[in-house]
Amino acid sequence: MKSTNLYRPARRIPAARLERLRASNVAKREAREAAYQAAEQARQQQLTPAAEWEPAPSLKALPGGLHWSNQAPVPAIGTTVTINRDGHPEQAKVAAYCHAAGFLGLVTETTHHAKTASRKKRSPRANCVFGSQLALAA
Repeated sequence: MKSTNLYRPARRIPAARLERLRASNVAKREAREAAYQAAEQARQQQLTPAAEWEPAPSLKALPGGLHWSNQAPVPAIGTTVTINRDGHPEQAKVAAYCHAAGFLGLVTETTHHAKTASRKKRSPRANCVFGSQLALAA
């Protein structure tokens, strides 16, 4: 009696294709892990928003219901803005966001300080400015 072959013999995957499959699977796994970590970080930021005067990397890291005290929209991180400090305009770059007493603020980095400001001791809170301190755009 003849035996019938009920299954097909296994074929080998070429080594180059197997490496491409493994590399794509590793990339997909890393992307899934990065997406999970980002979602987990966003969830943690919503549960515990940044404390007052502490720099936050995005607006989502701040508590809701904050007021912006300027007519212009909130500038993005990395934007250069003009700040009025003690009547002296200064150019500053927005580094992060902060909040205090229900108002949204900007953590800025100035390239140079006014002469009067350089004599004073500068606290970490001195880098936080609010919308009312921004110069009006012409």
